[in-house]
Amino acid sequence: MLKRLLLVLGETRASLAARQYAFQLARTMGANIAGLAGTDLSFVDAPMLGGIGTSAFKAHLEEELEEQAQHARARLHEAFDRECKTHDTAGELLSFEGDAVENVKLAAETCDLIVTGHDSTFHGKAREELPDTLDTLLSATPRPIVICGEEAPEGRDILIAYDGSLPAMRALQIFTLLGVGANRHIHLISIDTDREVANRRISRAARYLQSHGHRVEMTPITTAASPVEAIRVEIAARRIETLVMGTYGHRTLRELIFGSTTRGLVEDPPCALFVYH
Repeated sequence: MLKRLLLVLGETRASLAARQYAFQLARTMGANIAGLAGTDLSFVDAPMLGGIGTSAFKAHLEEELEEQAQHARARLHEAFDRECKTHDTAGELLSFEGDAVENVKLAAETCDLIVTGHDSTFHGKAREELPDTLDTLLSATPRPIVICGEEAPEGRDILIAYDGSLPAMRALQIFTLLGVGANRHIHLISIDTDREVANRRISRAARYLQSHGHRVEMTPITTAASPVEAIRVEIAARRIETLVMGTYGHRTLRELIFGSTTRGLVEDPPCALFVYH
């Protein structure tokens, strides 16, 4: 059962949508929230080409970025504290300076779930496309991650995309055991060019969900279209709040998390994405 979630704080539209998602989930589940804000200025330490004045410029840049980061953390902490009071939710403020992945990993050790915007960054910028932090988080922490897009989901239904892979099995189990889908309408889909294969997969997943008391609407999908296109169509046709899926593929982590199906959804999330490796 979900008791504590880690919210990555930020100021982008996706970060604000993640904050809304996290507080709604915490309120529904009776969970508390740890809000994490920090700065990783390691990129400033990279070798900088140049002659006289390079070191001074680097020091000035680092000082300027650190000052901006301090102001940003103060704003984020103030907004988080205000939100906790508004929703009467128990919250804890966490702050760090240094390696982002390592600090998120440490913070996640005491939480059940991480919630973040798809463009959240700790490098002192307002926005960064598919930041490296998000790219490596799934390998750095054993916790599932909910990745939010720029718009807060309007619906309340759950869509589970199940392909029968080990990541999909793990995602289905951890989602179920956390209780996030309790009292929700669950749509279960399996996509394949062979309808019999899709039917077998979806039936096994449905039996697992039903054994935990969930009512499930099953939709095997036979199509030659890409899984990304098929999933987006299903989300658009329903009032989906959260898509549950495992990571896809058996290659390197970057190709796995931000390649093919997962990358196509993370770049522009059509709803909140519950992802587990």
